[in-house]
Amino acid sequence: MDEQLLHGHNDEVCCVALRSNGHVASGGDDGSIIVHSTSSNKVEYRADNAFAYDVNGLCYLPNGSLVACGYDDEDEGTHLKVFTPSLELVQTLVGHDGYAECVTVSPSGSHFASGGYDKKVMIWSEPGEGGEWARVQVLEDHTDWIRAVCFSPDGKQLATGSSDKLINLYSFNEGSAILAHTLEGHTFNVYSLSFSPDCKLLCSGSGDKSIKFWNPADGSLVKSIDQAHTSAVMSVSYSPNGRVLVSAGYYSDNTMKIWDAETFELKHTFEQEFRTNQLTITADSNYIVSANFDNTVRITPCREYHLTALTPILNLILHIVYKWEFVSFLEPNENTSILEEVMRRLGECVYHGGYNVTSEILSFLSPAHLPVQITPTRWKRDPESLILFMRARFECSQEENARLRQRIAELQEEGSEEEEEEEEEEDEDSE
Repeated sequence: MDEQLLHGHNDEVCCVALRSNGHVASGGDDGSIIVHSTSSNKVEYRADNAFAYDVNGLCYLPNGSLVACGYDDEDEGTHLKVFTPSLELVQTLVGHDGYAECVTVSPSGSHFASGGYDKKVMIWSEPGEGGEWARVQVLEDHTDWIRAVCFSPDGKQLATGSSDKLINLYSFNEGSAILAHTLEGHTFNVYSLSFSPDCKLLCSGSGDKSIKFWNPADGSLVKSIDQAHTSAVMSVSYSPNGRVLVSAGYYSDNTMKIWDAETFELKHTFEQEFRTNQLTITADSNYIVSANFDNTVRITPCREYHLTALTPILNLILHIVYKWEFVSFLEPNENTSILEEVMRRLGECVYHGGYNVTSEILSFLSPAHLPVQITPTRWKRDPESLILFMRARFECSQEENARLRQRIAELQEEGSEEEEEEEEEEDEDSE
């Protein structure tokens, strides 16, 4: 499937939440909430005045109800609301002093947690069948704005991130949260948190441009990618199969990146013309669902990219055949190989110097064993056709090369025969 775009918002999309039956809920900067059907690509339900201002966070409950947090009228303090699956208001939860920034539901669905501008994390519980949600605990361990809240997949831990640059990790049991560790290391706001599916790692994205991986068992830092993006890391999300982590950068970066969850190596970069505010990954780990500044929700295939030494060579050939704008090289970093750097430079030479150098460059390359691996830019929509076309080109090139080699061999044989005749003539003359 090519990238799918879901429309309906009149302003930037701030957040998304996924439901297992193929529905995506999204919240906009204009205070609207929309439920999209991914199968029909249509808006099924919408609430245009869910909040007076922006919708900051969404999460689905097991019964299909939707919890939303946002920025409503300050004098009312109605910053947290529960809706039916068709977006009818069920309950307004009053408690946060100032707008609520983030919300997350426990795996069992019995509790959800919200974080706000008031520096508080609140835990809410449904007190029985048909009962309304009630606040059961308030956590006040941060000293600044709560930016992120996240339950572990096993429901035993709750992580919170703040503008105080800290991450608090709580043990969680039946609605009771007890502070276990405070994680220090970020030098700016902590914007996003995500547990690995096996609960052995906690990932954090920060305004200091880094992505950090922590051990929840003891709170130790396992790995830090210090320049993961060129701007703030606004969102991070593990895939449910645990193989990759996806991240999104802020202004001046405007990229989504796929990281190997085991080696922490960069696998792929999606270059964009807009920023992504939040992203998540579908339950089958096949698609990235993102809330974007260009008023869209995007569903992007999440492939596991395996880079090889020959990949930049293929990219160079695609540059030559299809012009620069159809194919993008991965951005260079400290792990970029010499071969990748050479191929990138050659691609730039082709782009700036003209396509009359094509034959000279291709004369040094053999496309016979090139892997079919490309990194298409986001706005080019038909990579399969591109691959098929290139395969045909490669097969044609192989046939032409075979004929050329045969002709060279024939000329070499003729040259050898002529040299032998000349040597015989020279021997006869000398006699």
